[in-house]
Amino acid sequence: MPINEKASTIIIFFCLLALIIEFVKKKVRFKLKKELLIFPILYLIYVGTSIFLSDKIEFKLFEQKAALIIFPFLFSTTYKYNQKKILTAFVYGCIVAYVICIVIAFNNSLVFDMGNISFNPLLNESRGFGFFKSMIYEGNYFFGSYFSRLIQISYFAIYLAFAISILLFQPIEFKGKNFIIFIFVIAILQTTSLAGILNLLIIVLVGIIYRVKSRKKRAIIFFGCLGLILLSARYHPRINTTIMGVYKTLQGQNSPEFPKQPRIMTWKASIMAVGQHGIAGLGVGTSQKELNKKYVEINFQRGRNENLNAHNEYLQILLECGVIGFVALLFIFYALIKRINNVEGYKKPFVLCFLLLILVNFMLESMMNRYIGISFFVFFSCMIIVMNKKIELK
Repeated sequence: MPINEKASTIIIFFCLLALIIEFVKKKVRFKLKKELLIFPILYLIYVGTSIFLSDKIEFKLFEQKAALIIFPFLFSTTYKYNQKKILTAFVYGCIVAYVICIVIAFNNSLVFDMGNISFNPLLNESRGFGFFKSMIYEGNYFFGSYFSRLIQISYFAIYLAFAISILLFQPIEFKGKNFIIFIFVIAILQTTSLAGILNLLIIVLVGIIYRVKSRKKRAIIFFGCLGLILLSARYHPRINTTIMGVYKTLQGQNSPEFPKQPRIMTWKASIMAVGQHGIAGLGVGTSQKELNKKYVEINFQRGRNENLNAHNEYLQILLECGVIGFVALLFIFYALIKRINNVEGYKKPFVLCFLLLILVNFMLESMMNRYIGISFFVFFSCMIIVMNKKIELK
C-alpha cells in the first residue's frame, strides 16, 4: 500500500491475525510450499550473520526483515486468495496516493497575503529558474520529494510502474483504464526519479514484445522512445543534470552546479568494502560502519554524515550476508524466472515486467534495507511464485 508504512504494517498485522483465527477455527491449514522456503532461509542468513559478525544487534533488524517470514507464511496455507482483488486494491492504493500528493502540492502552492490568494509552486522563485528547472535548483511542490510526501520518490516510482503493468497485462476491469495509465506515467515523471524513467522503458519494451504484433509498429514505438530519451537527455533538467553530474564525478571535476553524484560514490565505497569483506559479509550493523569508513577514504562526507547505504541491493547483500546471502537472492530470481516459463497467456508479460523492475531497481536502491522495498519485493514475489500457472476464466 503506497500511502503510509505504518498503515501498511497495520493491515499486514490484521491479515496475519485473521489467518491465525482461521487456523484456530480449523477452517485453514498450513500447506508447506517448498518454493517459498528460500525467503525464511534468507531471513535466517541475515540474522545469523548479524549475530555472529556484527558488534551491535538492533531489534530493528528482526522487525524490518520480518517480511521474509510473514509473507511466505501467508501464502503457504490452504486459504484461496483472490489475486485480481489484491492487484486491484494495489492500483486503487496508487490512485489514492497520487491524489493525496496532488492535494498537498496544491495546498502548499496557495499563498494567502492580505486577503489575496495566489498560486506559486516554487519554493524560491527569486532564483528565477522557472517552473521546470526549479525541480532541480530550488524546489517545486509538484516535483520530486516535495511532491512525493508519502514515500521516497524511487519507491513511489516503482509502485506506480508496477500498477501500470497490472493495468496493461492483467484482465482487470477499470473505468478509464487508459486515462489512469496516463496519469500514472505523469506521476512517475513528477517524482523526477531516473529509476522511474527506466521503469517506464521496461514496461514499453515488454509491451512491444507481447502486445504489438506488427514489426513496423514495434520499430516505430522503439525508435520513438529512443528519440524521446535522447531529447530528454538534452532538455530535461533532471536527466541532463544527472548525466553531466555523473560525467563530472567520474572525471573528478565537480562543481556547485554539478556536485558529486551520491550513487557513484556509494557504489565506489561499497565495491571497496565488498572487495575486503564480501565472502563472509559483515552483518547488518557492522556493514554500515565499514561503509562509513570507506566514505571517509574517498572524501564523500555526505555519505558519512547521512549513513548512506550502498544504493545497490547486490552490493548491499554481499556486504551484509556475504556470498551465501547473494546466492539465496539468486535462488529467488531463479524461482521468478521459472514462473515466466511455466505461466500462460497474459501472466507471462506481467511476471516478466515484475522481474525486470526488481532487477533494475536492485541496481539503484538497497530495497531490502527499507520496509517499503522489502515488503513490496517479498509480497509480490511470493504471490507470483505460487500463482496458478493457467489462465483463470472467471
